Amino acid sequence: MNETTPFNLDFNQYSPDWDRLGVVVPPFTIEADPRFMYLSTETRRALSKVSYMVEAGQGASVIVGEIGTGKTTLASWFHSRYDRRPDFTAAKIDEAPKKSGLLLLRRIAAEFGLRTRRATEDQLNEFRAFLVEESERGILPLIIVDEAHELSHEQFVELRRLLNFRDPRGGKAYQLILLGRPELDINLRESPDFNDRVATRSSLDPLTPDDTKSLIEYRLLAAGRDSKQSVLFTDDAILPIWRETRGYPRSICLLCLHLCLEFLTHDNLNQIDEKFVKDFLEVHDDYRRAPG
Repeated sequence: MNETTPFNLDFNQYSPDWDRLGVVVPPFTIEADPRFMYLSTETRRALSKVSYMVEAGQGASVIVGEIGTGKTTLASWFHSRYDRRPDFTAAKIDEAPKKSGLLLLRRIAAEFGLRTRRATEDQLNEFRAFLVEESERGILPLIIVDEAHELSHEQFVELRRLLNFRDPRGGKAYQLILLGRPELDINLRESPDFNDRVATRSSLDPLTPDDTKSLIEYRLLAAGRDSKQSVLFTDDAILPIWRETRGYPRSICLLCLHLCLEFLTHDNLNQIDEKFVKDFLEVHDDYRRAPG
């Protein structure tokens, strides 16, 4: 392998030639971006179930998955989808404040543009007035909480109180989506009053080798690569990528980002194949760490 790579260069001066990959934006960003959300079988199932429950006004939906399975991207997708609709208004909490139920209510209120109050009952009354107004306009509020495994019992109590609100027709006045690590299921069992109000549960599992290939191809297409171009990642490159990343989407994107950066330092290559991936991993087994 050529040792003159991005990992030996000054990152502030290195500017990848993405045009050479036939893309207009970097295809393997690890930031949560709904444009790049690949719909695996598990993701499609979660989207279908949760979307139905939200639009049917069923209350709370839960999605669990290990780190790197795409929960944050999914949270962004739900927020983007429903906040654009005239019959919904959506608030997304990326990380709930620690422990306090009142602080969580204040954070949600701020996301909806409501006044924040110093007492729990005053804040709940603020929500009630908001719900009456939104219901009269035919709008259903949706709360999305990422990293929900960090919610405390006290915070589940306050979320349950929100779910107890009813619109004038008797339906649930709020919808709620919680996304978190598998510990979320354990925490929910310790808050049975809230747990009983969960309408649907979904899990996000690591990808299969076939889905890993599809994710890579989808990302390149979403970044602007022409489908008529020859494949950038050959079929035999997929298995070593899958084995290295164990099928976790975030890990796949991180590895493919580094593979692309390495590829762009070689003028005589047209594809990333199995040998390229194995050689890269042998030389750059520390690619996950920032340059020292």
